[in-house]
Amino acid sequence: MSNLSFVCRADNDLYRVLSDLGGAYPRYPSLAEAVSAAPAGSGVLALADAYPRATLEVGPQLLEAAAAKDLRLYLEYPAALPGVALGEPRPAVWERAVVAGDGLAPALAAGRILDLHTCWFLPVAPRPAHLVLARVAGYHTAVYGLPAEAYPALFPLGSGETLIAATKLSQFVTARYGPTAAWQALWERLLRWLASDDPVPPLRWQPAVGLRAARDEALPDTVEAEAFARSVAWFRSYGVYSIDQKKGVIEGYESAIDEQGRQMQRTWPRGDCIGESTMPFILDWQVNGNPASKRLAGQMLDYVCFSPDFREQDPGSPTYGLSKWSPDTPVFYGQENASIILPALLAGRMLGDDRWDERILQLLLANLRTTGKLGFRRNALRRGDFPAGPEGWRPLQEAGPTIYAPHYQASLWAAYLWAYGLTGYGGFFDAAKQAIGMTMSAYPDRWIWTNGLTQELARMLLPLAFLVRLEDTAEHRAWLRRMADDLLAYMQPCGAIREGLGPLENGKYPPPRSNETYGTDESSLLQEDGDPVCDLLYTADFALIGLHEAAAATGEAFYREAEDRLMQFLCRIQVRSSAHPYLDGAWLRGFDYELWEYWASSSDQGWGAWCVESGWTNAWIAAVLGLRLAGQSLWDLSTASRLQALLPKWLAEMGLA
Repeated sequence: MSNLSFVCRADNDLYRVLSDLGGAYPRYPSLAEAVSAAPAGSGVLALADAYPRATLEVGPQLLEAAAAKDLRLYLEYPAALPGVALGEPRPAVWERAVVAGDGLAPALAAGRILDLHTCWFLPVAPRPAHLVLARVAGYHTAVYGLPAEAYPALFPLGSGETLIAATKLSQFVTARYGPTAAWQALWERLLRWLASDDPVPPLRWQPAVGLRAARDEALPDTVEAEAFARSVAWFRSYGVYSIDQKKGVIEGYESAIDEQGRQMQRTWPRGDCIGESTMPFILDWQVNGNPASKRLAGQMLDYVCFSPDFREQDPGSPTYGLSKWSPDTPVFYGQENASIILPALLAGRMLGDDRWDERILQLLLANLRTTGKLGFRRNALRRGDFPAGPEGWRPLQEAGPTIYAPHYQASLWAAYLWAYGLTGYGGFFDAAKQAIGMTMSAYPDRWIWTNGLTQELARMLLPLAFLVRLEDTAEHRAWLRRMADDLLAYMQPCGAIREGLGPLENGKYPPPRSNETYGTDESSLLQEDGDPVCDLLYTADFALIGLHEAAAATGEAFYREAEDRLMQFLCRIQVRSSAHPYLDGAWLRGFDYELWEYWASSSDQGWGAWCVESGWTNAWIAAVLGLRLAGQSLWDLSTASRLQALLPKWLAEMGLA
């Protein structure tokens, strides 16, 4: 493959990959010089050094000179071409590259999807093309075909000895194009054509954002301690923020990846993310005795527990005591409130501090009094859902909704059961036990799944483990085992849990049912059952804490072995990146365990395949790492006497005495 000439800088991704494989290829400062110097019958690649600016001007004389020497040309992101109208550069938003036709076969079949993320491209009128950019639904394949609006991204010009790329295809390492195997196949196919079918070595490169370990790589005994330390460092360096006395954590990083491979911060403060993100710091104090982590965890809890940014403070309001989703979003999710309650109970014990006790009792009772008589709480409550006045919560308490959706309900049931263990207040136990029993009776046909059925199974483990703690009966153990068995049926040999769908009519956010609906709402990471993806935002993280607590509650090796397998998998796929240090030590959302890289159908409008969530994903994984290192469980009743002493005051304050 020595008969290739390049017009590019030495640091171009493609040129660097080929050079690292031992090749030596001449580079020229201009396309005209390359065409003049290239041997007859060879290939010339003009790559887009100024991208996302288009600067390559190609005139008819240059193409004629190339044709006279029987050259094959690859021209990338040109500013001008004879006979082709090129539009102004625009960024892809939901468009992905799709193989159009058989021109890249057998390496890449028609309909195969490749992602260039938010690449810049030059709109070109429809014409025969090898690759197009289009909004399509699908995991690896455009399952509904190509839409009418599809922009040529790689197409032949003239007699076919010139290929034009309307975007920078050679940016595949820097811009983190995926999946890797498809980009290897694409470039090997193009290079073979350019080199007139000379053999092309297998292309290999180190990704800009890599992983801790390969699938079968041996891991040291210290891997969990290392993973925990790296996660805590990630939170401290790239998650936490300070606005005077307000210490919080950003939500995370967007899924969108720009032309330099960068992801932007999602900076809004969310109560659930702040609450959950205290846990890595709480456990860093517990495991390592780090006083800075102890102080920071306390400051973060002070903010989310006491600031009016989150806390509803008006005793005359029916929302009194609840916690808002975010300062500017007065929505009251039970699951998000539980994301403050559970970490705060952990902090009260491990930090040896009672300053959050009263607030947590208030928050628990505020949720309980807005929970219906059957133990289900509406998924999201807004101020307009309450009748005016301090008693406006009573109609919600007296209502009897049935909501068989563990994604929204289960964390609050776990909080109620733990609260009962700590306080002995029967209202907590009765609500949770009744709703759990009804939910188990409704499984699986009447369950409403959110992004997938597996996440609902994962969510049920924690409250069922806590129920076994309180009432260790054969029935409750059977419920827990059934959920675990059904969830672990999706576990792969590598430890990943494959996402699975329930009946589509029961799905709140199912896969897109058309090309037009791709990217228009929240969505599953898979397109069809069997797609090899693990969801670290909605499933693996909650499965991990659920299995950990199930093992502690039952003493059964079955749960511990499953937890160990899942944890080993998660340690392997923790991100390593020097190019993007704000991702180093983190976990992203969607992981393909066959490709062994972060990849999925990224149709979710807000939380796509490459998003990084501080709470949920990263906080719970780090928390379980810390609990394992400390040899402890989340469940603990050592602060019971403190809370029991405060309970009568808060029952009266919240109108529940």
